[in-house]
This record gives sequence, structure tokens and C-alpha cells, in this order.
Amino acid sequence: MFRPPPDEEEIDPALAAGAIVVQIRDAANNAMPDIDVTLGILQQSVAKGESRKHVEQKSDARGYVHFEGLEKGSGIAYRISVARQGGSFAATPFQLDPDHGMRVVLHVYPVIRNIASQQYIATAGAMYLELKDDRLLIQQAVRVFNATPFAWVPDNVVMVLPEGFTALNGQAAMSDQGIDPVPEGARLKGTFPPGEHEVVFSWQVTYSGDSDISLEVAMPPHLGSMIVRAASSPGMQLTVDGFPAATTEFNEEGQRVLATTKRANDADPPIGKLHVALHGLPAKGPATLIVTLLALLGVALGVFLALKLRRSGKAEDRTDRARLFDELQELEVARRKGDVGPKTYERAHRELIDALARQLAKRT
Repeated sequence: MFRPPPDEEEIDPALAAGAIVVQIRDAANNAMPDIDVTLGILQQSVAKGESRKHVEQKSDARGYVHFEGLEKGSGIAYRISVARQGGSFAATPFQLDPDHGMRVVLHVYPVIRNIASQQYIATAGAMYLELKDDRLLIQQAVRVFNATPFAWVPDNVVMVLPEGFTALNGQAAMSDQGIDPVPEGARLKGTFPPGEHEVVFSWQVTYSGDSDISLEVAMPPHLGSMIVRAASSPGMQLTVDGFPAATTEFNEEGQRVLATTKRANDADPPIGKLHVALHGLPAKGPATLIVTLLALLGVALGVFLALKLRRSGKAEDRTDRARLFDELQELEVARRKGDVGPKTYERAHRELIDALARQLAKRT
């Protein structure tokens, strides 16, 4: 198993202020001459906003590149990067010290795209499911472990998602690693050099109100372990084909969670697809329609009471009534966005209506 030499970004007292000296090295820590090196400069200011520019140089016979006379300040950041064989290699962004220069060592690796024969490039995953009214929200994480002297650039690796999925979004990262939305699902992108890397993304599917829902989700290549968790309500069950029975856990917020984990042995094939199912969900029926109608009537009553209260009452009461009315409107907005669930909505709405009614009683 290959252990990569570390990249370096450190202040060098021997360098003049405003200078950056970079050396490009390969997997064996040897200097790499004649490599195109890019210095990215990001400048932010209140007056001018954000500006970006790039300066390019080629490494010399000893793999070195020198940048001098650069600006210093809290609003300026620098980043060294190299694009090679379709891969992108970059150092951690940094700011210049006001009195000394910066020395950077960046390693660049040969790129591979197909890892079918690479037993030392593996992936692991995690999935979290949560029901939000008429939607099932899914968060996924893919962790890539690369113990080879190569950088993996995935070649059309698509994690196929259920038909009708929506709102696919990847978490922002400092590197080029992430996902691209494609019609079939999430396409893994970026450069994965030796080491450990993580890509996080989310998506959702419509929940029709049935007591059961099932999903089939494709996994990345060489998946050796997978954790599946689901926010749980009383009576709900989580099953994943080929996984142990789910157990009950409690997260940091005290929420009940069902969880199951599978780790493939050396003799087992990688986990190719997940068949995930939730059972015992609170099915929608006539009661849901009644609750919806009552909620609409409550909104109308709240508006009526708020308008009536705004036309009469003491000056000090008007402030309280206006506040209650604003809270009622905020609650309705949160309900439409899905930020609050039906039980929280009903309780908060009832409390606001009661408070408005008490304000009206003061005037009758």
C-alpha cells in the first residue's frame, strides 16, 4: 500500500516578503521539471468586491517555480495548482506573511480512469433518510480511499438514483471533487490523489403517503462498507437487502434513528446496489384532508382576528397583536417550505390562535 508524501505550505524566514517558492514533485518525491504551474490570486475588498487572476510559470530543471513581488494583506489569498493528464492538483490556499515569504511543495501523480484492476482504491458510503411531509430527503456521503501512487479521475461513474428524483445538490468543496447531476443520477467527478477524500450530496423523492416506500440506489465502484440510517417515528422499520436487521440509536439531538451497517469481506463482491425500504410510515388518508381543512379554516380565522384586533384595542395591545400576526404568517411560510412538520405546525398554530383570541377577549 502506497503512503503519499505530504504536501507542504509553510512560512520561510529565508524568503523575502511577497515571495512564493514552489517545488513540484512526483510520487517518489523526485523533482518534476517542465511542469506548468498556476498561481491563483483571489482578492476581496468591500470597495471593489471580489476579483480573481492567474499567473502561470513553468518549473525549472529542479522542479522549482518562483513568484515575487506579490501583495500581502488579509483580503488576498493564493493557491498553487497544476493541471496534468486531465487531473487537477492543488495546494491548500494560504495568505502571505507580512514579513516573510512562503515555501510550497506540491505532489503531482499520473492519472488513471479505470480502477477495475486497482485493489487499493476502495470506497465506503453512508446514507441518511428523513421523511418531511410529502418528501423523502436523502443525504449521501462517498468516501474514497486511494492507497496507490496514482490519482483517480472517474470516467463516467454514475450513481443511478430512483426515477423521479429531484433537488440533487452537492456540498461545496475546495477541490474539484464532487458530483454532477445527470438524468440518471449523480456522476462522480474530480481528482482523487493518494489519501482519503469525501464527497457529500443530497437528493429527494416524492412521498405519496403510503405506509411503505422503497428505493434502489446504485453505489460507486469498489464499495466495501455502507451505513444506512433513517430518522424514525414510532412503529417505523428500516430494511436494506443483504444488511443486518436495523437497530435503534439516538443522535446528538436525542432523535430516534434506525441504523444498519454492512462491511464486505475480502471474499465478498463489492456492494453494487442498495435496496432500501421504510415500513410502517404514517399513511395519509381522510384524516389528512380533515387536518388540512382545519388548518385552512384556522388561517382564515387567524387573519380575521388579526384584522379585527388591529382596528381596535389599546396601543400597547396592538404591538402584541401585530407580533402574533407576524408569527402566524411566518409559521405559514415555514409550513409551505417544509421547515416544520405537521405536528409542530398544528401545535404552534393552535397556540397562536389561542393567543389572538385572548387578545380579542380583552376588548369584549
